[in-house]
Amino acid sequence: MSVTFVAGSAADVFPADFARAVDAELRKRFALPDGGGEAWRSDAVDPSGWHQLQALAKSMVGAPSSQFIHVEAYQMVWVPALLAQVEHVAIPNAADPLQVGSLPALLEELRVYAGAASLPTDDVELMELAAHYLEDDLSFDKDLDTQTYVQFMMAAKQASARGQALWIAN
Repeated sequence: MSVTFVAGSAADVFPADFARAVDAELRKRFALPDGGGEAWRSDAVDPSGWHQLQALAKSMVGAPSSQFIHVEAYQMVWVPALLAQVEHVAIPNAADPLQVGSLPALLEELRVYAGAASLPTDDVELMELAAHYLEDDLSFDKDLDTQTYVQFMMAAKQASARGQALWIAN
């Protein structure tokens, strides 16, 4: 199983019926754009990279109401709205609530983390680093936290530029 970050709509991540239920609940609570346009998907990353990234971010910058340090890589979305903390939204017929965070707040947290970890935030530098891990067979399974950060940051920036939500897809 891998983790992918998707800039798009619920229909780009979930089966049709569940996506409609998710979309309906989100629209009740948040002023969401139509989310039109094609989805943008990151390269897949190892799920252990997500946990490593969270642990490093917690130790380096810590944030009690973090947009990503304390969330699961499961049924998570960041919407283009300002939210003080991650909210848990019940979805009809779903066993677990949807975790909903703030995309602008997430981007700021990722920038703070990048500064502390000496990682790039520039699009070109992010793409170069992503290419390094894809092309170098010896680095492919190393630095999973950095690989996850790169894909996560590129996806967050894409979602923000497109006015779309950012999802974690498993």
